[in-house]
Amino acid sequence: MSAVSRPMSHMRKLETKEALFRTRKRILKYLVLGFLKQEGFVHTADTFISEAALTDEYTLCDNIDLDIILQDYCSYYLIRFNKQPQFCRKVDEQPIKRPQTRRSRSEHVVEKVDSGPDLPATFTVTKLLKENLLGNTEAPISALERKPIAGYLSTISPEKKAIVEILYQDIIRPSGSSWDDIKGLTTAKNILLESVVYPVRYPEVFTGLLEPWRGVLLHGPPGTGKTMLARAVASESGCTFFNITCSTVVNKWRGESEKIVKVLFDMASYYAPSIIFIDEAETLAGARATGEHEASRRLKSQLLTEIDGIVQRDGIVFLLVNSNMPWEIDSAMLRRLEKRIFIPLPDFKTRAELFETFLKSKNIELDPNVDFKELSCKTEGYSGSDIKLVCKEALMANVRKMLPNMGGKSQSNCKDKLSLSDILTAIERTKPISKNLTRRHEEWQKEMGST
Repeated sequence: MSAVSRPMSHMRKLETKEALFRTRKRILKYLVLGFLKQEGFVHTADTFISEAALTDEYTLCDNIDLDIILQDYCSYYLIRFNKQPQFCRKVDEQPIKRPQTRRSRSEHVVEKVDSGPDLPATFTVTKLLKENLLGNTEAPISALERKPIAGYLSTISPEKKAIVEILYQDIIRPSGSSWDDIKGLTTAKNILLESVVYPVRYPEVFTGLLEPWRGVLLHGPPGTGKTMLARAVASESGCTFFNITCSTVVNKWRGESEKIVKVLFDMASYYAPSIIFIDEAETLAGARATGEHEASRRLKSQLLTEIDGIVQRDGIVFLLVNSNMPWEIDSAMLRRLEKRIFIPLPDFKTRAELFETFLKSKNIELDPNVDFKELSCKTEGYSGSDIKLVCKEALMANVRKMLPNMGGKSQSNCKDKLSLSDILTAIERTKPISKNLTRRHEEWQKEMGST
């Protein structure tokens, strides 16, 4: 006999609905978690895991994320209602008047704003702080904000997704550094402006033979401001800034290093305009020699191919390289670094400006007899880093006198008194480390430089 289908009991229906409700809630939580990880909000994701009590029992499927679901819903809504859906609204525009409810009385007023490039035409964004809107000026939106990482992950194979997540952590956000923070180095600033900043602002000018420089090498003795220039470029250019180190690129598995380099340049093209910054470039692109390990040669070959290969990339991908020993860099890499700039030790005027910057602080009570020009004369051959150490040592001498008599009392409101004798003593104790390296850099610049 065939089984008789009996109607589901009322209690059974309630249990089924409750199970579906819990399943939907769980899916939403894991979708949000996946979105946070894709956008690089690692600490927020960890907090969400603990608060939502998520475990490793479930994980999202490879072809599912919030961005894809949003796109599918927008497509369905457009076909169904012949218009784009509206999800959010801004809090400064008067909305359509509706009968007030107890909940709506406590809400802020909203206004519409222009939609982002990747969102539907009627998609608006909510901002809760009216003060920020009144005080902020219009600023260009970076490619990192306009292009979610989910869009790039959907175009690559699963094995490359782990590499993308690692490289995404090496993207440097603007730190607040500016050109004014760097004393002197006018030539280097101008070349970086015409290499990175101006091509982004005026792309119609830099076309054809005037296409932007592909790479710039900054070389000079240690402590002369090469890394500070890179920080200023990251803040002033508005480009996506990749800070690449050996730990990021070098991998013990065969073929993985080359794959990382390829994904790096693909990501830089996706987030263009981009800057790839490599500090101490001689460690990654040293001169090739007989007896060199095969893995090192393959890594250099892949790096050179990506910089100047047959494949044409979209957008501006600029390579910024620092080195304290440029004579050890491979000649093929030097050819691709079209501008090779010598960063010298600070001159007389720059040293005086550095002393004034470090010592003229609201927390330092400086002796009126201190003459910055005199200090500049006594520190010839010192780098900017050496001058900073001199100022630190001079302040530390005053602290050493105070420590035995503090007796556990707080001295947070006291100013550090600094006399000329303390600074001169610090100069005698602090010897420059870059003075003897300048001549070799100058000779290399005369032979191989390009400014």
